[in-house]
Amino acid sequence: MTSRILSLSGLLFFFLFACKNDPKPAPANETHVDPELAALNSQIEKDPNNDSLFYRRAEVFYKLEGYDEAIRDLNRAIELDSMKPAYYHLLADAFLDYGRPNDSKRAIDVLLAAEAKFPDRIPTLLKLSEFQLIVRQHSEALKTLDKILQRDPQNAEAFYMAGRVALDKGDTTNAIASLQKSVRFNSDNEDAWMFLGRIFTNRNNPVALQYFDNVLRLDSTNLEAKEFKGVFYKKRGQFDKAFQIYRDIIVRNPDYSNAYFDMGAIYLELDSLPKARENFDLAIKRDPLFVKAYYYRGHCSELEGNIEAALQDYRQASGMSPDYKEAKDALERLEKKPTK
Repeated sequence: MTSRILSLSGLLFFFLFACKNDPKPAPANETHVDPELAALNSQIEKDPNNDSLFYRRAEVFYKLEGYDEAIRDLNRAIELDSMKPAYYHLLADAFLDYGRPNDSKRAIDVLLAAEAKFPDRIPTLLKLSEFQLIVRQHSEALKTLDKILQRDPQNAEAFYMAGRVALDKGDTTNAIASLQKSVRFNSDNEDAWMFLGRIFTNRNNPVALQYFDNVLRLDSTNLEAKEFKGVFYKKRGQFDKAFQIYRDIIVRNPDYSNAYFDMGAIYLELDSLPKARENFDLAIKRDPLFVKAYYYRGHCSELEGNIEAALQDYRQASGMSPDYKEAKDALERLEKKPTK
């Protein structure tokens, strides 16, 4: 193994050090303790060397976002039995989701330790490649995927991940090639069909519709695939077909905020400002955290001459997402305008 893969004992010490001063689990008799946790606390007290109990309690802590406690229990589970891949996988998840400084590196190190322990286990290699993609270690992710394909040249999930890596690098040509290989070996890969549809939508290529239909063949309720069919028609200027899709989505799923937003965007393009603003407003009512809907509702208000309403929405969008350049620029521009 490469020198950068830490020994398991070293990793355990590192993880435990990183979680020093962890709070102890609350006593089982406290009223605020989750019932499942209370039961597991009692079982662990009776059987303190049962690794599976620590793993199960870590799962509960993880779901409750008790990352310190989950990490501590997973370290203990691995100490008791270091041959359970699932323990490493959940430990990596806990570090990544915790999101403290250097936690993403800790997550990768956990999976590198798992790879060293289980070098031929494809699910572990796939998870490592996924995490390497998340932290944008593109070259390392591709090396990991190559290890999988050397063992299984028709592994659909490896080709899917290779497509995701290529997409993240902005290489749509290689992304298409990898994603098409993925669906060739597994035609039920819904996510691969979806990415292919989105790529070909951006290329204004009608084959995108076939890809979205393949998603809907697998899951007729997939709202994203339906929505992107509407996006494709909007991109082609076929607004009637787009509206038909969005209205069908709303009839079946009246709380799907994206459909209202997408209709608002078409009405804005058609200079129908009242209808555009109305749909952005409906999107916000369904999803009060819909930042872009606030911005575009403000844009409609500005075009209609309602500067105060525009400022209010620009401030809301900018406050919710300080890096949203369009909202920030619009707010600064309007605030600099002299008042009459």
